Amino acid sequence: MMRKGSTWGIVMVFLLVAVLAGCGGKDATSSGKKEAGEAKGSDAPKEKMQLSFWYGWTGMEAEALEKLIKKWNDANPDIQVKGLSQSDYQKQLTAITGGNPPDIASNFGQDVVPWGERGAMMPLDDYIKKDNVDLNDFVPAALSSSQSNGKTYALPVAMHVSMLFYNKDLLEKAGFSGPPETMSQLKEYIAKLSVKEDGGKLQQLGLWPGVDAYTFSYAYGGSYYDADKKQVTPDDAGVKKALEFGKGIWDQFGSKELDRFASGLGQYMSPQNPFFTGKYAMTIDGEWLPTFIKQYAPNLKYGIAPIPYDENNASLKDPGNVTTSVFYIPKGVKHPEESWKFLKWMTEPEQMAEFTAAIGNLPTRSSLQTHEIYKEVPGFQEFLQYSSSPNLHSFPATSFSTEYMTEFSNQYNAILRGDIGMEEGLKRVKDKIQPLVK
Repeated sequence: MMRKGSTWGIVMVFLLVAVLAGCGGKDATSSGKKEAGEAKGSDAPKEKMQLSFWYGWTGMEAEALEKLIKKWNDANPDIQVKGLSQSDYQKQLTAITGGNPPDIASNFGQDVVPWGERGAMMPLDDYIKKDNVDLNDFVPAALSSSQSNGKTYALPVAMHVSMLFYNKDLLEKAGFSGPPETMSQLKEYIAKLSVKEDGGKLQQLGLWPGVDAYTFSYAYGGSYYDADKKQVTPDDAGVKKALEFGKGIWDQFGSKELDRFASGLGQYMSPQNPFFTGKYAMTIDGEWLPTFIKQYAPNLKYGIAPIPYDENNASLKDPGNVTTSVFYIPKGVKHPEESWKFLKWMTEPEQMAEFTAAIGNLPTRSSLQTHEIYKEVPGFQEFLQYSSSPNLHSFPATSFSTEYMTEFSNQYNAILRGDIGMEEGLKRVKDKIQPLVK
């Protein structure tokens, strides 16, 4: 799991344009091959090289990644890698634009196509072909987010899916024998599991109302883009229903009270995580959460269940949103050949298994899904089984998806708080993003 900031989208648009203009069609891959050829033609001894690696993981996840970096460094004294936990992706773009990029970096799959098509990421296809990397071993849904117009701009190292986590003790106390299965039941659970103190102050929430709109859009059969018509569809009926669901929670408790409640909650990666302490009776979270629970709240009695679906359409069972974490080579790096060697090594089965098992993520290689290393990973089997659901979707990978998601999130937050009506908010998204469609 990597963290993504929420205020970087607008600046990113201008940075990406600057990257594209600054690259001016220069092929960094060709440049790197020329340098490598010149080195081979000389008798000069190999010099010790240091590569910078910026990644978005923090805490114990960063520690797991640093163990792999040490493993590489111990085996490759001539190519040393120095890792830096850097989850501000705007800084990645700033570095690329300024001509001083890290040699390798991580990002999220939904950013690959926008960054790649605008010149921030190097295409990897020549390297993949040269080293016979078997792309068929990658889960198609995970790999597709890293590809566009016949080019592969990144390799996915982990796949992420959300499910419903619930506190068994709190549900039992409220009279529920199991988790909600439908959206109507989920609304009922939220109302009953939300507890107020004398004076009307919230003490416990059934579900945090800053819910993932993408996950619940798919629960209602929503879609964000019509590829045939080349139309963005933030006003799709399923998307609207998801927003209405989130808005209903905010209207029920009020933004001031929810802000007050949220201000007293503990940090996510700590024993004070609000789900661990019982402040949330339920939460929507990814496959990494059981690993966090094992470390921070080992006595918590919890269950994992599918995302509730629209009871009016049983064909939508087991819905959800799929995302990936990827490694890529920024455009303009000085040593692309060496960067590729490290990137390839990191996504080989042995390293991918070691890393994803340590942080409780799903591997993106099909050959690893039955690997013994995952037998002791809490929650792995539940998420692995869920990851095969036909009702899991990814946000459309387009050249404008970064701007689309940023604007949608901005308007969604305004809608939840009542700062703007739903129709007007979604119209603003459409009016701003549709002109970006090629």
